[in-house]
Amino acid sequence: MKKEILALLLNGWVVTSTGSELPVAVVDGLVIEEAWVRAQPGGAEIYLVINNRNITAIGPVQIDVPGAATTRVTRPDGKEFEPTLPPHAELYMQPDGVRVEALGLSVAESVPVRVSLGEAEIVVNATVLGIEDPLPDHHDYVHS
Repeated sequence: MKKEILALLLNGWVVTSTGSELPVAVVDGLVIEEAWVRAQPGGAEIYLVINNRNITAIGPVQIDVPGAATTRVTRPDGKEFEPTLPPHAELYMQPDGVRVEALGLSVAESVPVRVSLGEAEIVVNATVLGIEDPLPDHHDYVHS
């Protein structure tokens, strides 16, 4: 079966989607991929992979969920923080780890997630995964 590829260039960002794969966004060496969501009581937890392919640090990276009453990025200990990535580093969000909490949000088939770095901003539609759905396999990472 042939997969359709969609690309959108907006303010230096490129967003691609290839059939059933999760979306990827690229801007100036910053890659946002595997955006997915799991509905929670009162909102949602959102997971992204943010990869800095630059030779310099980037950040802080702002993450916002339009439509949510409150959005915050939290560490495994539950404390809020603003991600900053060293050169050639990756932030891999996952359950029981770093995550985006969006409270007061109704979850449908996808959730828009706005990622901002300075003046640049993009909205990636995170795919909603059910409790029975397998987690994305990012670079063959073992999720156990």
